[in-house]
Amino acid sequence: DDVETRRWRVLGYALLALLAYVPVLLTKPGKVVADTKSYLYLDPGRLLERAVSMWDPNIGMGTVTHQNIGYLFPMGPYYWLMHLVGVPAWVSQRLWLGSILFAAAVGVLYLLRTLHVRGPGVVVAAVVFMLTPYTLDFAARISVILLPWAGLPWMLALTIRALRTPKGRGSWRYPALFAIVVQIVGGVNATALIFAGVAPVLWLLYVGVTRDVEWRRVLAVTVRIGVLTLVTSLWWIAGLWAQGGYGLNILKYTETLQVVTLSSLPTEVLRGLGYWFFYGIDRIGHWTDASVPYTQNLALIGVSFLLPVLALLSAACVRWRHRAYFVVLTVVGVAVAVGANPFDDPSPLGAVFKSFAESSSFGLALRSTSRAVPLIALGL
Repeated sequence: DDVETRRWRVLGYALLALLAYVPVLLTKPGKVVADTKSYLYLDPGRLLERAVSMWDPNIGMGTVTHQNIGYLFPMGPYYWLMHLVGVPAWVSQRLWLGSILFAAAVGVLYLLRTLHVRGPGVVVAAVVFMLTPYTLDFAARISVILLPWAGLPWMLALTIRALRTPKGRGSWRYPALFAIVVQIVGGVNATALIFAGVAPVLWLLYVGVTRDVEWRRVLAVTVRIGVLTLVTSLWWIAGLWAQGGYGLNILKYTETLQVVTLSSLPTEVLRGLGYWFFYGIDRIGHWTDASVPYTQNLALIGVSFLLPVLALLSAACVRWRHRAYFVVLTVVGVAVAVGANPFDDPSPLGAVFKSFAESSSFGLALRSTSRAVPLIALGL
């Protein structure tokens, strides 16, 4: 009955939450990691106060800030509230990361419910997506970049529901929810958001090509989502404009296209990795401790390759109405994530991207192509 079903559902969400929160809370308790911005947990009130203005007179003789405006929502208010109620910084950090993991898993459940998928495979998909190695690239250093990954299944599901909603007043509901999700996940890093946005764009093209939805309706939904997302995103888009026009040219002083391309191998992006910093090492040691088992432990390496292999085999064997879409999503994700690798002799598509990245600031801003790995993780 409905009561029994509701109980099992609550139990399932509770177990999923335990899987998301407990391991991170048990990881080095009491230790504060250098995640994203130190002022988030040292003095979040001051960070929020300064983030409202692109001009910061407190650095040097004054400077135009870089991405600070994005911390106005949701990361800044979260840490400010945790600080206000007296939650220890290390606990608030773990709860933040656990919430990102949980949101990603629930997003997959919401997506598969939208696609009318039932059975144990739904749970498997949610858990595998939540535990993708992609999170290890950013969890302890720049966790804010994980937000577009967590928002990816939500954005895709809301796009699908927007296409199904009949014309009328309710037709703006899901586009509005889409725009809200973008505000939650996209205020700090536009690159990761752009790559995540490939999935809903592909769905719009997919249903148009397969004639599941009339092109007129596809265009109408695209306009609704685009207009609402653009208008609600102006607060951080304006920050990017001011930074690009008057701030330091950050792109010239950070990682180069050649550096980020070195590790974006097809095999690495398929197992959820490929971000150059993950493999870094110097005299002190490995930059990311998790890279050691993922590059040296044969059993873990085998498992990390086995999962995508099983997914690709299932794509060949399982009959499903939307199989083609997720196969295309995976293929496109791999092509984008690989980018210009190998740098000295890229594929024709990689050569186009290499030329684009080397000839324009916008192209160079997209150089971290491994941030397209969430497309692969969701497709698999």
